[in-house]
Amino acid sequence: MNISKILLIARREFFHNVRRPSFLFAVFGTPLIVAISLILSIGLSSDEKNLSEFAPVGIVDASDAHVLAARLNPQDSPVPFVYLDDRAAADQGMEDGSIKSFIEVTPQYMQTGRINLYTRSNAPEPLYDAINSLMLEHLTAGVNNQAALNLVREEPEFDVTVLEGNRTFGPDSIFFVAFLPIIFGFFLVMSSVTTSSFLMSGLVEEKTNRIMEILVTSVRPMELLIGKLIGMCVLGLLQVVTLLAAAYIGISIANQQNILSGFSLPPDLAVLALVYYFLSYVLLAAISICIGAIVGSEQESRQLSAIMILPVMIPYLAFFTFLLDPNGTLPVALSLIPVTAPMAVLMRVGLTNVPLWQILVSIAGLIVVNGFVLWLSARMFRWGVLNTNKMPNLRRIIQIIRGRAPASAPSQPKTEAA
Repeated sequence: MNISKILLIARREFFHNVRRPSFLFAVFGTPLIVAISLILSIGLSSDEKNLSEFAPVGIVDASDAHVLAARLNPQDSPVPFVYLDDRAAADQGMEDGSIKSFIEVTPQYMQTGRINLYTRSNAPEPLYDAINSLMLEHLTAGVNNQAALNLVREEPEFDVTVLEGNRTFGPDSIFFVAFLPIIFGFFLVMSSVTTSSFLMSGLVEEKTNRIMEILVTSVRPMELLIGKLIGMCVLGLLQVVTLLAAAYIGISIANQQNILSGFSLPPDLAVLALVYYFLSYVLLAAISICIGAIVGSEQESRQLSAIMILPVMIPYLAFFTFLLDPNGTLPVALSLIPVTAPMAVLMRVGLTNVPLWQILVSIAGLIVVNGFVLWLSARMFRWGVLNTNKMPNLRRIIQIIRGRAPASAPSQPKTEAA
């Protein structure tokens, strides 16, 4: 086996596909779209809504205990408060525009803690915070212990530790801890599907354009197969490294802007992402080679590749099962099945502490299945390297696997009789 020829083929595969618009979009466009979507969603749901739409805020104290009898007005409040005598005065103020929203402290406030807020549109979070501060100011007016007052008025600082996951993070980053592995799993699987589809479409194109007939005169089929696998694997790893770097930069910026509270990219997640990406890519690439070897047209390859993607996406169909019970029977079972293991394990990593034995079994299972599928793809590739005819039936495929099928020959172009 000629190593220099293998590396030459790998180099050609890499540079040919790295310039594809679809690959460039997958590497840079998709993460960019996700980042923009997250920024927009955070921005739309943030506390930046203009409070002037709700100020001044009228106050009607209908409580039996006259909680707001002192009529205090905190100096650091972002909105001005106007104390009113009754509900009728509040309605009149809303009508003439002297107030733009108002609260009504209910009669049973000391028992229920209920306050009614009246606005013309959905109120932003800072308005609720201002009202809470106002109520605290009145409820703690008779307390002389300044340290106790400060603790009551300030929101407590939480460091959340998930005992099963053995991770500590701030409350703002709970969502990211749970969903980052799920997002990672999706991108990794889609990356391996994308690059393996490049491999399959390239094989079909080279066969239909008769390029393969020229290649096999210079290199052995196995050299061609290994070179293509190496080139596409490096291409996929480039995509994964780019994704990990983008995630690291994004999380660092979010920490600097206080969007996330003390959250960092877990090293175990990054390592597992690389391991499972490599194994899932080899599996899908080997399956793609089998498909590319036996089909005779690109249309047939697309139909079969769509079927190939479905088993990989099964964990996403069971998303809520993973979310509610990540150590349940179905998530554990999908973590041990080689085709679904990469996405299933990565989805569980952020939600629970996945037992080490399950990770090792899933990796071992992937390695064994990869070895079998690579052996299978080598047989298919040797047989179908020049096949441009119709896809063989199941009986012929079994003969190919058992090594009893005659080697395929390129179809001859039809000629018309003179």
